[in-house]
Amino acid sequence: MPRLLLFDIDGTLLDTGGAGGASLLDAAEEIFGVARHELPPLDLAGATDGGVLRRLFGQVGHAYEAAAITAYLSCYLGHLHRRLHDELFIGETLPGIGSLLTMLESAGGADIGLLTGNVRRGAEMKLARFDLGSRFVDGAFGDDAEDRNLLGPVAMQRMTAATGRSYTVADVIVIGDTPKDISCAHAIGARCLAVGTGHFQADALRIHQPWQCLESLAETERVCELLLS
Repeated sequence: MPRLLLFDIDGTLLDTGGAGGASLLDAAEEIFGVARHELPPLDLAGATDGGVLRRLFGQVGHAYEAAAITAYLSCYLGHLHRRLHDELFIGETLPGIGSLLTMLESAGGADIGLLTGNVRRGAEMKLARFDLGSRFVDGAFGDDAEDRNLLGPVAMQRMTAATGRSYTVADVIVIGDTPKDISCAHAIGARCLAVGTGHFQADALRIHQPWQCLESLAETERVCELLLS
């Protein structure tokens, strides 16, 4: 039975230099006519885009309805594309990511997917900016459910459909950088490799009892061994 590795994006694979959060606020200003400094700080760590939007809509007193959500996301994605390709863009892949993915692919024995709070199109844009899009088969996204804890089964089903292989929760490892990634893994009985490369340092993540916790994924041989053993 192959291992199923489900990677978070922001803070785990890459850092967009704030482009994602800034684009959400760009859209709030354009759609709601509210200045970004008038809004409470966005709580993005481990959040789904759907959950963030629901809070934003509530803060400005706007009905959370399908047409309005579609318009907001379209606006957000337009700003995200602009910011990701701006000449002043400062984003980067996080330490070890490129070599880790290459090592995992070469080793075999694992299917590599995503479990992210980004809506699918936003995830695709971010990964494409760093030439990572082809490294992942499929996965679950923030437009699949507002509650991140519901995304694990979606990711497993999608990966099964894409690969033709079935997985048990014992085969699944979620790789992420927030307590919500750990909770998401626990929700389906899977393991979580937590990594302190986002808003939370490794010591803060260990409190939530992940299977393993590392400062970063930079030691690629060690990480690969952990994920495939």
